[in-house]
Amino acid sequence: MKAVFATLLAVAALLWLAPSRVAAQVPDQAYISSFVGRAQTYSLSCESRSAADWGAYWGVYIDETEFLNRLPRSDDPNKGFVGDVNGPWGYIPPAAYGVHAAPVAELLREYGLDAQAETGLGWDDLRAEIAAGRPAIVWVIGTIWAGTPRDYTTQTGDTVTVANNQHSMVLIGYDESRVHLVDALTGYTITHPLQNFLASWSVLGNMAVIGEGSGQLPAERQPSNASGSTYTVQSGDTLNRVANRFNLYWPDLAALNGISYPYLIYTGQVLLLSADAQNEGPPEESQAEAEEPQSYTVQRGDYLLKVAETLELDWLALARANGLLPPFDLHAGDVLQLPDEDAEWAAAQAPATYTATRSESLVMVAQFYGLDWLRLAGHNNIAFPYLLAPGQSITLD
Repeated sequence: MKAVFATLLAVAALLWLAPSRVAAQVPDQAYISSFVGRAQTYSLSCESRSAADWGAYWGVYIDETEFLNRLPRSDDPNKGFVGDVNGPWGYIPPAAYGVHAAPVAELLREYGLDAQAETGLGWDDLRAEIAAGRPAIVWVIGTIWAGTPRDYTTQTGDTVTVANNQHSMVLIGYDESRVHLVDALTGYTITHPLQNFLASWSVLGNMAVIGEGSGQLPAERQPSNASGSTYTVQSGDTLNRVANRFNLYWPDLAALNGISYPYLIYTGQVLLLSADAQNEGPPEESQAEAEEPQSYTVQRGDYLLKVAETLELDWLALARANGLLPPFDLHAGDVLQLPDEDAEWAAAQAPATYTATRSESLVMVAQFYGLDWLRLAGHNNIAFPYLLAPGQSITLD
């Protein structure tokens, strides 16, 4: 009898200590098909790229460069971004390194997202997130490599676990033997054996950012230029961003205001926020159907991928329609012609060699010239993360 009682006590203790995060039933497989990834812009901006893609999934547009610049700087990756974002990849602090989950989640919350940084998560915790339709930003080693955790002592005397070749991806799917991740390096979805992923993820303590879009900005970031059922557009606003601030579905907001593709809004425009506002008389801007713009004037801070994403255009078509060549430099005041959706743009004639003028993505250069980037990487002995250094010359033929 005593043995039975002791067993019951042990079981009760295990149940008491067991994590309560995971639902009772988690399916054997799940996949989030609507998640869209894009390639990181800088050598060490994988975390900012993952964060921007994660935000976009929840309807919040976040510029990768803006997010990167807003991250605090520190020699402690648990407190801020470590090193030069254009520095070489693969090292540990105090060399150029990147950032861990906590500062990323904290900044995502400033964009109105319900983001939480976690360590020590279990596989069932992650599975539950994906099964619920919530992608998770995960910290792994390289492209799911093995790795070794290392202790680093910061300038303030704290001990932090770091690892060579730390990298971020977004987990979007799993089954009993595989995982599906969006790699921030290329923006592509990749598949790896489950055991390889679990080993790589464990190096930095099973670190992740999980959560969802709350649809509300913190009080200090709530817009102050809303008047009843209308809103006056401010510099930097996008339709998605305004819709998210007021907990609206952006296609409904577009339809309510007669805004059509490519869904551009401009500073000073007055938007209706509810159908009731129509009884008060629509703003002049929405009384007549707006003509679709044929051009776009480059603003300070714009770059090709940002403009293409904002206008919902293919960046290759936008580049080729305007005769832009790598590294696709834009200058404030440049006027870009918007490509016709139905137009077909042939790949540019590739030169025999190409010399990078700044840190560039080999993948983007290869795509622009219609070349196989993996073959190009092998031919020029370029390894992960497939970035070109300023002045580096590669053979394209």
